[in-house]
Amino acid sequence: MWHSHVYEDVTAGRLDTALSAEAAPAVLEAEVLYEEDFVCLVGSAQRVGTRRFTLKQYLGLPHALVETWERQQTPVDRPLAELGLKRRAALRIPFFLPTIRAIARTDLTLTLPRRLAESSASMPGVRVVEPPHEIKGFSYFMVWHPRLTAEPAHAWFREQLRMAARTL
Repeated sequence: MWHSHVYEDVTAGRLDTALSAEAAPAVLEAEVLYEEDFVCLVGSAQRVGTRRFTLKQYLGLPHALVETWERQQTPVDRPLAELGLKRRAALRIPFFLPTIRAIARTDLTLTLPRRLAESSASMPGVRVVEPPHEIKGFSYFMVWHPRLTAEPAHAWFREQLRMAARTL
């Protein structure tokens, strides 16, 4: 499970590899597996008549947050915080899949990676709306300790992750 000290675990050798949207500290090796952007899944009880939210509309909605890092969905909440803004969280869950199911037929909005939303967009009770332009995309990283770079089994594993990422 993801936690805020995962890079410390990679550094200490408790984990071989971390996958994250958070940039790694300089002491670790990191590689971008893919670039991603966001969309919003909106529960059907939320009457939305637009294909893209304005920032004002977006901030006025009740949100379901998937807390990926220190009580935030950091690729979304950190840029908003830099603007002095914050979403109104009505629900906080640490995982995307149960959150997607939880918002169906509610008035909640869930901001999630586009690839994940595409697999859920046909689910009854939700619809896809583009987020405001201020919600930017992110890089998804594979991170490991430099001592593992030349290790054959780890090199093989990293290549498997690269190939899997290319199929997304």
